[in-house]
Amino acid sequence: MLYEIDFLPVGDNEKSGDAISLRYSSDGGATWTIGVIDGGTQQSGEALCEHIPHYYGSDSVDFVICTHPDQDHASGLSCVLDNLDVSQVLMHRPWDHVDEIYHLVTDGRVSKDSLRRRLIEGHPYAYAVEEKAVAQGIPIIEPFTYAYHGIPNLTIVAPTRDYYLSCLVNFRSITEVTEDEQRSFFNALRRAATTVSNWIAETWDDEKLVDPAEDAVSSENNSGVVSLFTFGEKKALLAADVGVSGLREAINNAQALGIALNDFSFFQPPHHGSKRNVGPAVLDSLLGTKRPQGSSSEYTALISASKEGEPKHPSKRVVNALIRRGALVIATQGSAKNHFSSGMPGRGWQIAKPLPFYDNVEDD
Repeated sequence: MLYEIDFLPVGDNEKSGDAISLRYSSDGGATWTIGVIDGGTQQSGEALCEHIPHYYGSDSVDFVICTHPDQDHASGLSCVLDNLDVSQVLMHRPWDHVDEIYHLVTDGRVSKDSLRRRLIEGHPYAYAVEEKAVAQGIPIIEPFTYAYHGIPNLTIVAPTRDYYLSCLVNFRSITEVTEDEQRSFFNALRRAATTVSNWIAETWDDEKLVDPAEDAVSSENNSGVVSLFTFGEKKALLAADVGVSGLREAINNAQALGIALNDFSFFQPPHHGSKRNVGPAVLDSLLGTKRPQGSSSEYTALISASKEGEPKHPSKRVVNALIRRGALVIATQGSAKNHFSSGMPGRGWQIAKPLPFYDNVEDD
C-alpha cells in the first residue's frame, strides 16, 4: 500500500503547533485518499493549501480532522476550507453538548444558552471551522471511538464519547479560566524551560523521564483525537496533544478493539515532544519496554516542534525515552518532514537527520 505523511513546520519562534497532511492508496496510485489533520496557524494553513495541490496533484481533500479546539491546531483549518474542496470534517463541537453536562457544571444560576455561548466564545477558531463547514454544506462528524465516519484505513482510538464529556466539564471556558490566563501560565513554564541552566547526565540505563501528574495538561488537550491509520501491515498513530490520561484512553480503546500495540511503523509523540504529556509507564504500554542499547530502530517518531522550541519542544528526556523504545526520532524544527512508503515518487528532498541520544538532559 502506498502512503505518505507530511508534517509542515508551525511556528518560527518557541510556539509549536500541528499542520499535517497525508495521502494513501490501496490500488497502486490509481486513486488516493487525501486528509488533513490540524492546520496550525493561519500561515501554516496557507502552506497546506499550497502543499497539497503541489505535491498531491489535487485540490480535493477527503477529510479534515480538527483534533481539539486550541488555536495552534484549529486556526489554519479555516484557510483549508476556504481554498480546497473538502468532503467532510471530523471535529468535536463542545457547544452542542451543553444538555449532557449542564447538571455537572452549574448550580442553575447560569443558563444553558449562556454556557453554550461561553463554549463558543472560548474556542473561536474551532467554531469558525464549524461555521465554514455548515455554510459550505460540508458534513461534520464528531470523531468518537465507535462512531462511524466512513474514512478508509482510519480508526479513531480516542476519545470515546463518555471520556470526551468527562474532559469537557473541565474546559477552561467552563471553569472560567480564560485562554489568555492559561497561556500566561504556560508561557511562564516555557520561559523557565527555555532558560535551563542546569543539565544532568543521562545514560541508556538511567532514564530521567518521570510519569507526569494527571493534571499536567489541559482538559482540551486530553480530549483530543488520537488517530490510527492502517496501511496494509504498517500502522501510524497520531496522538495530537493528549496527555497521559488521553494516551491511556487510546490504549484501552485499542485493546478493546483488538488492535495490537507495540508494533507501530510511525508515531507522532503528543504535544511536540513535551515531557508533561508522556512518562515511562504509558510509553512502555504503548510502544514497548526499553530495548538493549545499540538495537536498530523499529519505527519513526516524528515530532512537530517549532524552530526555537528546545529544550521544551522536544524535551531531550522524551527523545531519549523514545530512542530507548526503538524509535528513530525526527523533528520538524522549521522545515517540512515527509514519512513515506516504498514506491512513492521522490521529491528531491534531503534525508532528515534523526535526533541523537543525549548524554545530558534538562534538569527539572
